[in-house]
Amino acid sequence: MKPSKLKSTARPTRDSSKPAPPAISGRVSKSEIRNPQTILLAVTGMSPAVLTETVWALARENPPVIPDRIVVITTLLGKGRIEDDLFKVSPDYANRTVWQALRDTVFQHTESHCKNRNLKTENLLILDDIRLISSRDAKLGRSFPLEDIRTPADNETAADFILDEVRKITANTDTVLVASLAGGRKTMGALLYAALSLLGRPQDRLTHVLVSNPFEDPGLAPRFYFPAQPETLHQHPRTGGVYKSDAARVWLADVPFVRLRELFPKQLGRYPGSFNGLVQAYGERIQQISGPPEIAFDDANLTLSVQGINVSLAPREFALMTFLAERCRDNLPHFAMQKDAVDDFKKWLVEWGKRFGPFTRQRKAADGWPNPIDDDFRKQLSAARSKFMQAGLGHFEQFLLPQRGAFGICVRMSG
Repeated sequence: MKPSKLKSTARPTRDSSKPAPPAISGRVSKSEIRNPQTILLAVTGMSPAVLTETVWALARENPPVIPDRIVVITTLLGKGRIEDDLFKVSPDYANRTVWQALRDTVFQHTESHCKNRNLKTENLLILDDIRLISSRDAKLGRSFPLEDIRTPADNETAADFILDEVRKITANTDTVLVASLAGGRKTMGALLYAALSLLGRPQDRLTHVLVSNPFEDPGLAPRFYFPAQPETLHQHPRTGGVYKSDAARVWLADVPFVRLRELFPKQLGRYPGSFNGLVQAYGERIQQISGPPEIAFDDANLTLSVQGINVSLAPREFALMTFLAERCRDNLPHFAMQKDAVDDFKKWLVEWGKRFGPFTRQRKAADGWPNPIDDDFRKQLSAARSKFMQAGLGHFEQFLLPQRGAFGICVRMSG
């Protein structure tokens, strides 16, 4: 039997009262991930305070977010400033470093505001070896850390380096990434934003820390690092004004970003290695899927083909997908909820069920469904979504499958 083809003629729509699918803009909670590890990834330059301010602000969230590890990307100049500012013992911090004082403050706050009073803090807030952006020297046959990002070549090197660090973290399904773009040169923040858009997952976050005036001024003497540091008087370099550290206000803003990861075809097995290569591959992928998809149903083999990619379906999944597609083709109205589709689907099964031999043999009654239809709708939709995702067709559900929480046809189909 020749496969029948159906082609969509409209863009997908979404009920604005319903949340967007998590693959695009949602966030997966830590409790939904097995043995999760929170990793703070930050780009920094000559103001290491953005790192301490971000850690302090995360600890004030409800519930507190305490990263297991901190990964810092910077240059030689940035590393030197971090070592000088955060890791030198100071009498102002009771002969501790700024980093030690920050950890003590965060742990005290967390233990008093967290249900888990037996928090094992020794394994939290561990700063990894600082990641130095390095450039290859073809003549000498080795790499050298960049002192700063000054040229287009340096910028390209930084892009690949930042992407690679994001790739390493997001390759582990049991991690939650919190990326901070507050520090470093502006180009570093822009590149980190792009890397999160390319590889970010539903559970990952992108943040920017905001500090009240005048505490964001790096010229304060002594420097400001976080509000709960030992009570300190900071003098402004130009006005001469004096300000107490505990008067500072710090806010953490989540920066929205589009998660493009699911657009990439999974059957290729990997993402291109370079920043420019991945951007190009995504561009080509978007070209493929930006238009309405062409779908074909193979009744004999119970196979659905989307843009030439075949997905084998179980009999009930195939029946339900055919039902939805034919309604789109015939410009029939949307269903508001699952229960509204029950009668129409039963009638459709009775009239057209003979096309699905393996399916019709399971029927026990003339209404065409042996089990409660509400339960079967949910099961078949969930099973179909999983198969589309595995085939690299995560975008397809926007065109045909109902959004979570509502049962409607997202597009009109014509054939």
